[in-house]
Amino acid sequence: MTIGIIGGGLSGLTAAALFAKQGTPVTLWDAGLLGGRATSQTVKGFTFNYGAHAIYGRDQSILRKLTKQLGIEVTWLDFSASRAKYEFSGHLTAVPANAWGLLKTEVIEGTNKVRFTWEIIKTILRVERGNPQQSIGQWLKTERVDEQVAQLMLDLASTNFFTAEPEKIPSDVYFEYYQKLFRTRKPVSYIEGGWQGLVQELERIILENRGEILKKTKITAVELTTTGFLVRDRKKQEWNVERIIFAVPPREILKMATPTTIQKFVTPHASHEPVEVFVYDLGLQPYIQTPYSYIYDRSHRAFITDLSHYDASLAPKDGQVLQAIAYLEHDRLEDPDYIGHVRTGIEQMLDVHFTDWRERIVAERTIKRAVVQEIKWKMGQGPLATQIPGHAGVAFVGDWCEGTGQLSELAFSSAVSVFNRWT
Repeated sequence: MTIGIIGGGLSGLTAAALFAKQGTPVTLWDAGLLGGRATSQTVKGFTFNYGAHAIYGRDQSILRKLTKQLGIEVTWLDFSASRAKYEFSGHLTAVPANAWGLLKTEVIEGTNKVRFTWEIIKTILRVERGNPQQSIGQWLKTERVDEQVAQLMLDLASTNFFTAEPEKIPSDVYFEYYQKLFRTRKPVSYIEGGWQGLVQELERIILENRGEILKKTKITAVELTTTGFLVRDRKKQEWNVERIIFAVPPREILKMATPTTIQKFVTPHASHEPVEVFVYDLGLQPYIQTPYSYIYDRSHRAFITDLSHYDASLAPKDGQVLQAIAYLEHDRLEDPDYIGHVRTGIEQMLDVHFTDWRERIVAERTIKRAVVQEIKWKMGQGPLATQIPGHAGVAFVGDWCEGTGQLSELAFSSAVSVFNRWT
C-alpha cells in the first residue's frame, strides 16, 4: 500500500508519521510551511506562535499516546492553576480550575459552588449528556440552571472552544468534551519551544522512516485510476498512489480538480464558519514581574498568558512573551470598527495588569483574524466524516473532521482514526 497525503499541518504530519513508522511508503505534499496553523515565528529573539499552543487534558490526550507510539521527544510545561486569575468586578480572583480555585473564587458564590460541583460530577458520571437538538445555552435554560452556575459553564466553553458565542455549542458536544476534561489532572499544558518543536519531531519521524516530504508543492488535481490515484501539482509533476488522505480544509479541496464524489462529499462543509480570534503577541524587556501568569476577562472575552513564565526559551534573557487572545463574534467581523474595539479592550487589560508594558516593547505581532479551528461548533454545523461511505481509499483528517477533543486534539485524533482503520 502506498499513501499520498495532501497537507502538512498537524493532522497530515501525524498521519504521515504513523504510516511511515509502520513501514508504509508515504508521500506528503505541502504548499506552505510545515505545521500549517501550528507554526512559530521568531522576531528579534522572541518566539511567537500562530495562536495558543496549549494542549488540554494532556494526561488523557491522544497526543500523550502518540508521543510514546512514535518516539516523539517533547518537554511538557504544565499550567499553574494558582497563578490563573479572573478579572471580576474590577479586581482579580482565583480561576476555579481545581477544588482550591473553586473554594477561593469570587465568580460564583456560596451554595452555587456546590451546585457547580454537582454539575461537574453529573458530567463525569455521564448523567448529563445534553441533547443534539439543543445548544448548551438552550439546555441551561430548559434545565433552569442557576444563572451564576450557567455563566461559569459558558465561561469554561469560551476558554476551551475559543468562542465568543459559547451558548451556541451543541449541548451533546459540550458534555462529551467535559466528561473527559473534568477528569484530568493536567488541564492545560504547553510544549517547550512552541509548536515548532512538535512539528520538527513529526518531520524527523517521517524522514527517518523513509517517508517523503515535498515542501512548497501545491497539489491542483487528484484523479481516480485503476490502481488508485494520480496526483498532480501546479508544475504538472505527477505521482501515483494507492490511497489518498486530504489533510487540507474542505474549502481548499474544492479548489482542486477532484472526482465528483469527493466534491459532493466536502461541499456542505466548505461554507461552515471557522473559529477566529484576535491575537496580539508581545516581546517585552525587561520582564514584568507579576503574581499571575494568566488572566481571563469575561467582559472582553479575552485572556492574556505570560508564556515565558512557562517556557523561558521563547524569549531572550530577561525578556518576556505575552500572548493576548480575544474571541471574535462572526456576525460583527464586517463592522470596520469591531477589530479596533477588540484591540482597545486588550490594551486596557494590559494597562491594568502589566504596568509599563508599552515602554518595554521590543517586538510585537498582530493577527486580526487568526483561524484556530476550521469549523466552529454551533447548531447546524457538524464535522466532516473521515471517510466517504463505500470509498475505502479516500480519507480526510484535520480539526474540521470527526474525532475527539477540540482544536489540535481533533487534528491528532482524526489522523489516528484513519491510521487504525487502514492497518
